[in-house]
Amino acid sequence: MTSREFFLHRGQTWFVRTRESVRRDESETHVTLELVSDYETRVVSCLREEWEVRTPDFAGLLARSVASGASHHITPPLSGQASEEVE
Repeated sequence: MTSREFFLHRGQTWFVRTRESVRRDESETHVTLELVSDYETRVVSCLREEWEVRTPDFAGLLARSVASGASHHITPPLSGQASEEVE
């Protein structure tokens, strides 16, 4: 992964890294970004031409992003709930 930028959105600082992995048929046209803050990691895929500009639309990318793991149906634990034990 390579890093690109930090940006501030609604009082939260986000660090952006590009992921090596993209869908097979989109490797030439798209880039997958990982958006990382102190409390959250999100992922978004966008066109290379949208990312490879002087000032990317970070707010738009963040708005389209999903929680990391969401594509695998992994949800973050709910705060205040006890986790179930697996036997």
